[in-house]
Amino acid sequence: MKLSVNDLNVFVNTPKDIAKLCEDLSCLGLEVESCIPCVAPKNVVVGKVLEKAPHKNAEKLSVCQVDVGKEVLPIVCGAKNVAPNQFVPVALNGALIGSITIAKTELRGVESCGMICSSSELGFPKINDGILELDESVGELVLGKELDEYAPFNTHVLEISLTPNRGDCLSVLGIAREISAFYNTPLKPIKALNFTPTSDLITLSVGENIESHLAYYLVCNHSLKTPLNVKLSLAHNNALSENDLNNFIEFSTHFSGVILNAYSLNITPIDLSVKNDENNLESVYINHQKRSIIAIKHQVQKDLSECLLLEASYIDPISLSLKLHALKDKTLQKDNALIYRSARGSNPNLSDGLNFLSAHLKATILESKQTKHSLKDRTLTFQLEDITEILGLAVEKEKIQSILKNLGFKVSAKEPNSKPQILEVIAPNFRHDIKTIQDIAEEILRFVGIDNLISKPLHCVSSKNSNPHYDTHRFFENLKHKALACGFKEVIHYVFYSKEKQQKLGFEVLEDPLELQNPITTELNTLRTSLVCGLLDASLRNKNLGFKSIALYEKGSVYNSKREEIQKLGFLASGLQKKESYPDAKGKAWDFYSFAECVSKVIGDFSLEKLTIQTPINHPYQSAKIIQNHEIIGVIAKIHPKVIQELDLFESYYAEIDASKLKRPAMLLKPFSIYPSSVRDLTLIIDENTAFSKIKKALKDAQIPNLSEILPLDIFKESDNTIALSVRCVIHSLEKTLNDEEVNSAVQKTLEILEKEFNARLKG
Repeated sequence: MKLSVNDLNVFVNTPKDIAKLCEDLSCLGLEVESCIPCVAPKNVVVGKVLEKAPHKNAEKLSVCQVDVGKEVLPIVCGAKNVAPNQFVPVALNGALIGSITIAKTELRGVESCGMICSSSELGFPKINDGILELDESVGELVLGKELDEYAPFNTHVLEISLTPNRGDCLSVLGIAREISAFYNTPLKPIKALNFTPTSDLITLSVGENIESHLAYYLVCNHSLKTPLNVKLSLAHNNALSENDLNNFIEFSTHFSGVILNAYSLNITPIDLSVKNDENNLESVYINHQKRSIIAIKHQVQKDLSECLLLEASYIDPISLSLKLHALKDKTLQKDNALIYRSARGSNPNLSDGLNFLSAHLKATILESKQTKHSLKDRTLTFQLEDITEILGLAVEKEKIQSILKNLGFKVSAKEPNSKPQILEVIAPNFRHDIKTIQDIAEEILRFVGIDNLISKPLHCVSSKNSNPHYDTHRFFENLKHKALACGFKEVIHYVFYSKEKQQKLGFEVLEDPLELQNPITTELNTLRTSLVCGLLDASLRNKNLGFKSIALYEKGSVYNSKREEIQKLGFLASGLQKKESYPDAKGKAWDFYSFAECVSKVIGDFSLEKLTIQTPINHPYQSAKIIQNHEIIGVIAKIHPKVIQELDLFESYYAEIDASKLKRPAMLLKPFSIYPSSVRDLTLIIDENTAFSKIKKALKDAQIPNLSEILPLDIFKESDNTIALSVRCVIHSLEKTLNDEEVNSAVQKTLEILEKEFNARLKG
């Protein structure tokens, strides 16, 4: 919203310090986005055109004799609208107009001693084509008087950003009310017009369920020539038009905040009715002809008669918004500016708007009518402690009452002798945003100043607000961060994939009755049953882009053959683990165990068991089941060389893990030994088909005293069906340092169990 300080002075005396005014308005919540001075240049004075004669050497130029008070100056002018007896702004010798300094000169052989100016040449918005014609609306015109001594030509234009709930400030009067309350200066109200009805021509009927409030003045003998002060005010707000009646209506609405309209009528009996139209919108009918839709669309009046029916209207903004939302006819023509004002809450004091408009039209009021509606008071009761609790600041009762009364609230003590004291507040009818005690507290805070609030620490006892879903989310977020820390890049793929590609790689597919009925494309004709296929595609794209070191991570949904959704984690490493740099001049390639180690850093320690079923994608000798907490949670494998060759990939490894089987580790505390441990390395001759997991389980079940850990070290072929397996036994006690006898006893029991269970023996 734009308005000038000169406009504000119609209702309130503004402070001279405009910068301070802007700062204070912003503190009140009326943010001043810009403040632009609009001041006429020096040496521009009021002049009067005495004569106008054609230029002897130019058809489009005129030679004017202009009285500037002390003298009459010849001035050459090219404007078509210049005419004798006009009062005009004249730039004298030395005046700076834009970037041009006015000087005495000759134009086509004729002396010119100044310049008759247009509004835009003076730095003001464009009013009309040609020169600016002055009139008495800006003040008494004195020849030779500097133009910047007139208030409309020495002002500032403010652009104010309003929040949607402050429809009461969409007018000059609304902003003036805030200034009046803040500076505690009197507000100049719109004067009520005293008149005696002299006709009885209007018959007003209102249909059922009509919510709008309407008031009418029938006027005549009006003046429809837009004065200069009105033009300047509208031009500052980008609302000036060529229609004089529209200018007066827009000007009065801009100043009063009341939604106004006018109808051109002949002096005959007027059948005025208000009822719902075919779209269930409240409309005005005059002599059975639809003339406007209240708060939505007004007709432009072109052919004006001697009499005008002035209309002021108000409709509850919430009711209007609901009706517009329910409107089925989306092609209905609407006035967006009118809806903007109405839906944010216009001024319901309709007589203010009609009196302001009638006064500026200088019209005679013949008759008035209004609908029988009354606005209900919005009453709120509260204790002073309520305000203190909301704001965190104790405000004196007298200050609260003073602020609210200055804003137009009616304040009274409900029970004067009660403790705590209860205040009863009635909000003014133009404050549509005041509905709760919090709104009252906000009004007080605006005037006390948010900078005056004392910063206090928040005193609270924090309770655990997490739930299982949040805990699960955080668990997998932590896994993702671990994967990123290990060098894996997160990727995301569609849940759709090619059925044929999945079958070729050996993954299960959906049962035929459960397949997609209308796939997006033939390449995305089924739901994915594994994350690995997408990871392979991403690896190939990165390889083709020139990347040699590729490590990818994905968490997402997959589906089994029954189309049941499962959450899985996928890892893929391809190419180099370390790029070519000193000391690895050729880089370092990934291998099965380094890949498994990286995966374990993300999901935690696990063990491996041989896969019993092989698929085309898996290397037959470098693939395994991932075991964690005695449960199979996934698969880890090297990609089969044939698949690598067919897809043109680097040597690659993948791991796919069922996310539902990953357990969030409990925080367990257990003692550790402060005594040294003993290590014994054993090389065993054992059957080559014996899995190390079985050896580990047998020793754990035996519960050998002081044997804390057994680790595989090395393996090599011994004979056709036996291998030499090197293992390390870690032996220690929580209570003491073990002697050789106790260590040897633990080793001996280990050998006995291995011999008994697996027919293993020490290599001689």
